[in-house]
Amino acid sequence: MLIVPKTTKGRPAISVEKTEPVAAAKSHRSLVTDDMLKLKARKTDPGKEFTTDTDVYKESSGFLIPTYDELSMFLIAVTLILLPAFNGHTREQLWRFIMHIDDLRIYLVIVILFAGLCLCLYHPFTTREKSVPEKWLMLVLAVLANAGIGIAAGAYMLKRTVGWLIIFPLWNIMNGLLLLLMLRFKIIDESCIADRDATPFQIAFGFIAVVIIFIICNFIYQLYWAITFSICIVYTTSFDKALQSVFGPPPDVSG
Repeated sequence: MLIVPKTTKGRPAISVEKTEPVAAAKSHRSLVTDDMLKLKARKTDPGKEFTTDTDVYKESSGFLIPTYDELSMFLIAVTLILLPAFNGHTREQLWRFIMHIDDLRIYLVIVILFAGLCLCLYHPFTTREKSVPEKWLMLVLAVLANAGIGIAAGAYMLKRTVGWLIIFPLWNIMNGLLLLLMLRFKIIDESCIADRDATPFQIAFGFIAVVIIFIICNFIYQLYWAITFSICIVYTTSFDKALQSVFGPPPDVSG
């Protein structure tokens, strides 16, 4: 008959309790829970710092998922004011559109766009953090302006383009429709509005650049209004990127 002792000299007692794997499992569940809480916090407060790879992708993409900062939205708003103010054809079309509105919901859309326009002009001159409703209004203005004018410019060029060059107006139209679909299905949301503050130098430089480009396109070459808008935004956005590459991006006040 063999007797197995509970303890052996020079060795620790035999234990059937397995605490380490349980602790590891709890630790793993804790990490998963933390990640879920971060995702939920990110959804409810888009102004916070990026905590996931998806957030980083959305901020750095700019191709499939566009991002907008204060300067780009300010230049969009300035161009939208310049067009009806100094382009008779745009002013005439806008007035004709307003006079033939027969659906009250369209007036609501106009109010939303006007509010977004005012916020785009206001926020570059203040360091106050944008609220979620403010970001939504600015986002709607930026997306509808870029999508609508992209479709209008594409349709205008489509009638005047032959051969393989037809791919360019078709791309403009498809890109505008894609922006609207991404806004509809919330692929583009308030988190696409960056919290970076534009510097006074960037605001002044961007404003001067967009006015000069507008004068060249509208008065010298007398381009179609939608093409004028597209050129102004493309060139001023390129200047914005160039300034950031030389002087660095403006400070981010998120979080």
